[in-house]
Amino acid sequence: MKRMNQLAVGAALLFGAAALSSCSEENNAMIGTWTSSAPETVVPAIEGSTSATAVTTFEFSEGTEKSNGPVKMTTDYTVTAPDSVGNPINYTVKASVEGKWTREDKGDDDYFISFDQNTLDVAGVDAPDGLGAVTANFLGSLAQYSKIEDVEVTKDGSVLSFELDNPDRKVSFTKK
Repeated sequence: MKRMNQLAVGAALLFGAAALSSCSEENNAMIGTWTSSAPETVVPAIEGSTSATAVTTFEFSEGTEKSNGPVKMTTDYTVTAPDSVGNPINYTVKASVEGKWTREDKGDDDYFISFDQNTLDVAGVDAPDGLGAVTANFLGSLAQYSKIEDVEVTKDGSVLSFELDNPDRKVSFTKK
């Protein structure tokens, strides 16, 4: 009977170790490049535009520790605005910023992201002078990604989804 108890305890320890191992692998399943599943309408609207959409990409990289690492966020904007005589013109703007992701201590599927605004890069193609309105919109969007919750990656590794704390909504990204 004593031998059976020892075997049961040993099996439980092995099972627990295997479960912890698989959890730690899942915790870094978000490592890679992910692009928003569909263009989103930019709300609030970019000042001076009649419409704008955005496609966001995250590049999560492995850090020296399993609980944090570098991240880069890039948003590609497609903007329609009137020219000087009121005719619509289209232009694109790419905005990016680098930062760091950190796993929240109490939840393996919740993360904090801190962005370094010193790494901000905004460039336009066929854009009118001054990208201030797009830059302001991009900087304003960073706050919604400062905490991402319930991070999940599908079993096949093709879709990343998480909830945003503010505003409260779920977003999805596909593996690039």
